Amino acid sequence: MNITEAFQENVIIVSLDGRFDANTSDAVEQFLRVRISESKFQFVLDMANVPYISSAGLRVILAVVKELRRDNKGDLRIANLQKTVAKVFEISGLNNVLGIFKNPDSAIQSFTD
Repeated sequence: MNITEAFQENVIIVSLDGRFDANTSDAVEQFLRVRISESKFQFVLDMANVPYISSAGLRVILAVVKELRRDNKGDLRIANLQKTVAKVFEISGLNNVLGIFKNPDSAIQSFTD
């Protein structure tokens, strides 16, 4: 899993490249938690290059969202889901709980709407 970041309008865009599963979920979680410890609270996960997500990946997303939403500190949005990954979010019902957007720009815009 390759993890890169960019900043736009006080939002960190975290681009993931690779499978988001038990082998990579710890690295993603650690990356996000370090940014949270640096008082960064608005994230967009760009998952355009994530062909697969397991329950371990979903757990990381939910744990980070829960921490960010606690005391209204911030939130995490998801963008660019591939069809197979979008189906996992739909089947799990997480598409009703998380902000899922077609692209990072619309996800970033949602923070100011």
